[in-house]
Amino acid sequence: MGYKTIRQTLAMGSATLPPMQAAQQEYDTRINSWSTYRSGLVLDGHEMFTVLSAQLVRDMDTVRELETQVEALWRSLPPIACHAYLMDLIGTEVQSTNTIEGVHTTRKEINEALQAAHTNGGHTRLSEFARLFLGLSDPGPGRLDLPTSLQDIRRIYDQVMDGELEDKDIPDGQLFRKGTIAVWNESTGRKLHDGAWPEANIQVQLTQWLTLVHNRDIPPLLRATMCHYAFEHIHPFYDGNGRTGRFLFALQLSKHLSTPTAISVSTIIADHKTQYYTAFDDAQHPLNCSDTSMFCQRMIRFISEAQETIVAQLTEKQALLSAAQTALEAYSQQEGTPDLQAGILFFLIQEELFDGMRVPVTRRLLREALHIGERKTVHALDALVNAGLLQTHGSKPIRYSLSDMGRTRFLNA
Repeated sequence: MGYKTIRQTLAMGSATLPPMQAAQQEYDTRINSWSTYRSGLVLDGHEMFTVLSAQLVRDMDTVRELETQVEALWRSLPPIACHAYLMDLIGTEVQSTNTIEGVHTTRKEINEALQAAHTNGGHTRLSEFARLFLGLSDPGPGRLDLPTSLQDIRRIYDQVMDGELEDKDIPDGQLFRKGTIAVWNESTGRKLHDGAWPEANIQVQLTQWLTLVHNRDIPPLLRATMCHYAFEHIHPFYDGNGRTGRFLFALQLSKHLSTPTAISVSTIIADHKTQYYTAFDDAQHPLNCSDTSMFCQRMIRFISEAQETIVAQLTEKQALLSAAQTALEAYSQQEGTPDLQAGILFFLIQEELFDGMRVPVTRRLLREALHIGERKTVHALDALVNAGLLQTHGSKPIRYSLSDMGRTRFLNA
C-alpha cells in the first residue's frame, strides 16, 4: 500500500474520536517517526514535515538517474549550442511561470528581455526577471547565491516583479505586506487558507524558511520542495508569490542539479496546472496537519518529467547537429569555403537548432564568440550573403541568420 495522507488514513479507519483529535494523534505519530524529516517551520499550528516513503525514495532515485543522462548530453554540446539552448529554456520558463498566474507575455517580449539582460543593453519589460534566470546559469562570479536574509528575499521579489505590479499590490510593510490576504482554489472558488499575518509573523516564518533553505540535514530535493510549499503557504506579498516562489525553487535546484533541469520545471507545471494546485490544496487541508509528503512527491515527479523532456530534446537536436555538421563539411570541401565562413555557418546552425526563437545575431556577437576582428567578420558575412546562405535583418545593428537556402542545404540535408 502506498503512502496515505493523514486525512486519507482517517477516512479509511474506524476511529471514534473527533476528526481533529484523531488527526492530531496521527500527526504526533508521523512527525516522531524515524523516517520523517522535520522542517522546524510551524504552519497553521503544526510543524511542517515530510515522511520519506518508499515511493518518494524511488522518485528521488529516478531524478538522480535521469540527471546522469541530462549532464552527459549537456557536457557533449558545443558551447554555442549550450548557450542557445539555455536562452531558449529560460525564455520558455519565464513565459510558463507567467502563464500559470494568468499573466500574458509574448515570446517577442521575452526575447527582448533576454537580449537586454545578456548584453546589459538597457531595461525592458521582464529584463530584471531574465537577469535572475541568467544568474542561475552563470558559471562565474555572476552566479546567484541562495538568499540568506529577509532583505535578500525582497530583492529577488523586486526583480521578479519589476514593472509588473499594480499600485495596490506594492508591498506596504517594512519588507512584505502588512495587510491580510487569503489564498483561494482557482477551480472551485474555495478558500484554502489565510496567508501569514501580521508582518511580524511573516518575518518570523520566513526566518524559519531561510533556516530550512540552508539545512543540509534534509536531502536537497526534499528541502527544495518543502521550501516551495512553505513559501507559497506564507504568501508574503499581495501579488507575485507564485512567480517568486517558483524562481526560488529553481534557484535551490540549480545548486544540486544541472542548469537545464533547474530552469525547466515551470514549463512542466504549466502543462499540469491542475495537479500543481491540487497538491497545494491537499497539503493545506487542516486534517493533514502540514504533512507535505505527497506534495513533495508530486513536485519531484515534475522534476523528472522535465528531465525526460530535456533528454528527448537534446538527443534529437544532437542528431540534427551531427547531420548538419556533416553537410557543412561536405559543402566546405566542395566549394573551398574558408574556415572563417564555415565557422560562422556552424555558429548560426547551432543557434537555429538549439534556440526555438531563431533570433538573428549581430556582428558583435559573432566577433565575440569566434574571436575575430571587425573587418574579417564583415568580409566573411558579405561573402555568405552573396552566396545566398545568409540573410540580413534590419539595421543599427544589422543582424544575420541562415537563409532559406542555407536551411535547406544544412538542416534538411
